[in-house]
Amino acid sequence: MSLLQRLHSARKKLTKVETVVTKPDGSQVLEKRNRDGGFRQESIREEDEEGLKTIQEDKEASSKVDGEVSKRRAKKVARARQFGFVVDLKPDLQVANFAEGVCISSQDVAADFALLKKHKITHILNCATGIKNMFPKNFQYLNIELLDEPSTMIKHHFRVTNEFILNAVSNKGNVLIHCNAGISRSCTIAIAYVMWSQRKSYFDAFEVVKKARPGCRPNDGFMRQLREYEDELFRSAVCRTS
Repeated sequence: MSLLQRLHSARKKLTKVETVVTKPDGSQVLEKRNRDGGFRQESIREEDEEGLKTIQEDKEASSKVDGEVSKRRAKKVARARQFGFVVDLKPDLQVANFAEGVCISSQDVAADFALLKKHKITHILNCATGIKNMFPKNFQYLNIELLDEPSTMIKHHFRVTNEFILNAVSNKGNVLIHCNAGISRSCTIAIAYVMWSQRKSYFDAFEVVKKARPGCRPNDGFMRQLREYEDELFRSAVCRTS
């Protein structure tokens, strides 16, 4: 038997396993191997999360949770507490206006009808995971469910998000872009829009959004994709002028 045959034989004897990966915020995902040898991550269903208390099961914790905090966020808080994190439960109600007719925020603003009306929001771009559209009869929504993971190809959605925002603003509308925390995904889409609509570099567009939303911090994978997007935008501009 050749070495290659022995390797194939040994591989067949390997047992497939699933790995529970715990992230820095205490949330967990199930990592599985694909047929091509790569890995994929799946959310762990609530009924499979043995040993993880939820706010509903923890009466003492639930009494401290503000009523405006979503159930899903509350569960994340419970997980985070297990790992020793101190969690701020106050709603993040900042509405950061970074361009004409366009704002970014956390999921808390998207659930506050009075606040949305105060800022004359007409369109909502929801790029969070697991956050439903709260007022579908009152606002026009665009849903793009994105994981805040460096491997998520957020760049593939820039054309759709840019056009959604531009169409709204062109018709005198006001757009709110939100994810969960209003730090990575929504800010990445906001930066891409500024780069595209104002022909700004990645650095300059980042500064525009950062000034409006100081907590702006796309993950490393998103920043890499924004720099790639910058190259694509300026390359196409050069081609048009040459």
